[in-house]
Amino acid sequence: MARCIVAATLVTYALAVFQNALDDLITAWGVSPDLLLVWTICIGLASGRHAGALVGFACGLMQGGLQQAAIGAFAISKTVSGFGSGALAGRMFRENWLVPVVSAVVLTVVNEAVFMLLCRSADWSQAPRIIGLRTAYHALLTPIAFALVTRCRRALVGRREEVL
Repeated sequence: MARCIVAATLVTYALAVFQNALDDLITAWGVSPDLLLVWTICIGLASGRHAGALVGFACGLMQGGLQQAAIGAFAISKTVSGFGSGALAGRMFRENWLVPVVSAVVLTVVNEAVFMLLCRSADWSQAPRIIGLRTAYHALLTPIAFALVTRCRRALVGRREEVL
C-alpha cells in the first residue's frame, strides 16, 4: 500500500506541474482540461471514497498553491468530486467503460459548480461554455486515464482490492 501512496503522490505532483506549465498547449477553444480532476475521479473510481477524497484534497491544494489563488475553493471542490467518484464506484459496475465517462460528466459539472459558488471571482457569464467544453474534454480523457490507473494499481498492489 505504501507503493501506491508514493506513486499517487508523484503522479499528482507531475500532473500539477504539467498542467500549470503547459496549459497553453492543451487548451482548445479557450478551455483547458483539469488533469487533476481527471486524476481525482480515476483514483476515486479505482480506490474508493476515502482515497478519492484524500487525493482530491491534495490535488486542490496543489492546484491552488501553484496558481496562487482560491486554494480553499480548489481543495473543497476537488475533495467533493473525489468523494463522489468513490461513492459512485461502490454503486456501479466499474469495469463498464461508460462508468468513467458518466462519472467524468457528472463530477465535472459538480466540481465546476462548487468551485464557482465558493470562488468570488468566478465569471458566471462564461460558465455554460466553460463547463460544457471541459465536460466534453474530461469525458474523452477519463476512460483512457482510468484504464491506466487500474493497470498501475493492479501492478503495485498485486491483487484486485474491493472499493471501500
